[in-house]
Amino acid sequence: MDREGAETYLRLLAEAAMRGSLAPAAAARAPNASTIMVVGHALTAVGALDPVTAEEILADFRLAVTVRHLRGEPGQGGGQAVTAVQWLAQGRPVLRGKPYPPPSPGEGPPGEGTPEEGTSGDATPGDATPRNATAGDGADRFVPVGLTVPFLAGAVSGELCLMSFAQTSTGARFIAAWQIRSPALEVQLSHHYPGLIPYDEFTVTDDRGARYKLEHTPGSDLAWPNMIRLSPAPPGNIRWLDVAPPYRQAFRVALSHGGPHSPDDEAQVSVSDAALSAGEHLLIMLAERLLTGTPEFPRRGMLAAPPTSPRQVVAGGFGDIIAALEAADVLSPLSPVPARLATLCASLDLTGHGIAAPPTLDLPEPWLSLLAHYQRRKPEPTQMREGYAALAATLPELDGIRVTLLGLQHTQGSSVLHVLAQGPAPEPRPGPLDIDLNFPLSFWLRESGGRWHAARPDRCHQADGESAIRLRLVPPLTRPADWVEVQAGGRSAKVRATLPLRWRYPS
Repeated sequence: MDREGAETYLRLLAEAAMRGSLAPAAAARAPNASTIMVVGHALTAVGALDPVTAEEILADFRLAVTVRHLRGEPGQGGGQAVTAVQWLAQGRPVLRGKPYPPPSPGEGPPGEGTPEEGTSGDATPGDATPRNATAGDGADRFVPVGLTVPFLAGAVSGELCLMSFAQTSTGARFIAAWQIRSPALEVQLSHHYPGLIPYDEFTVTDDRGARYKLEHTPGSDLAWPNMIRLSPAPPGNIRWLDVAPPYRQAFRVALSHGGPHSPDDEAQVSVSDAALSAGEHLLIMLAERLLTGTPEFPRRGMLAAPPTSPRQVVAGGFGDIIAALEAADVLSPLSPVPARLATLCASLDLTGHGIAAPPTLDLPEPWLSLLAHYQRRKPEPTQMREGYAALAATLPELDGIRVTLLGLQHTQGSSVLHVLAQGPAPEPRPGPLDIDLNFPLSFWLRESGGRWHAARPDRCHQADGESAIRLRLVPPLTRPADWVEVQAGGRSAKVRATLPLRWRYPS
């Protein structure tokens, strides 16, 4: 990795932007602040540039532009602007007030420093080891449940749909879905009902007679009541839990082997090498973010993005991003990924991307499936019935991250896959096009009907090296699949897991 080359390229890009602003005829072709920011984010994402340095270069550029506009009298503006360009090229600090500290000698990119720096959420400082074993009671436990518990609490009724049970070092919880019915008008007109969920009306008892309470997981989104914590955390070797709704008989959740799920329900897993460079991996994440962010209006001729849309702004900087990654020596000039990205931009009507590589027909099958969905002319089939499928399958570790599938849910025309990611405490790093660098995996799902669905992080709750993530499927499911193939890809390897599905439907 050439970090000096990465910084030099970004400074030269800023200098080119300043020189373009001096020549009105070339201004339309010159990079701008948005391009500099996007390229800086890309270099930061692959660890080739320190975030402080990237922000400093962008701040210097903006100050230079401001100086030119403030002192742009005839005969003087050009000279002042050239001086600002010289500041940028020499890397001199131009900010006033609190200075940006320069990197210490030998300081590496984000993620290579001390683990206690840059932790986020509720992560434990200094904890950079995967959380795949609990203290005292043995290894983590993930159990598919697939149980619908009807309840009635005053004027509120509905079903608690238990998809899976997960117990790790951070505690025990159910991954669940709620169906709420109430005579209240605001509930009838809206599906936002977290305040009506009667957690305290349920009682839970284990095989030893100990009792527990159901609680909303602290720190998670109140509008995302899919994680239900058991308080206190039960021992790791209990055989079952009885979940009792108010004034009704308890429903038993088997936690030992020999429950309602047979060995045929286990995932069939295969692993293959990927060997992607950091630059290739970033470009693939950007491409998939473009695919999941494309509006679904092809029949109205609205597939093309407006010039000011975030995806068009990032797409307009793809040529510079690729050149910067090559300058940082994290992307080979012979890589096939830029050509695939050029083809994707052409298919999505994204212009001005500046990618020098010619388009190719060699696109991944999931990309082609999603493009066919956007460009289809037939009306979508009838939406499938709301339901859920129980899952509990742990995938092989990818790039230090272990992912466990904990449930598939379809409601309100939207499909989501619930997963738990365990690994080192994430570092806060900016990502272009709002990609989630704390979950740096490519995630796809192929249903038994043959259609691929991109799985995009939608909500996340982090605590102690674990991230409970809700992945939204694009496009959503349109029929209850008999099985799904989950494909997860990192830099080093790709995992495929095929799982049978048993759908359950609340009344």
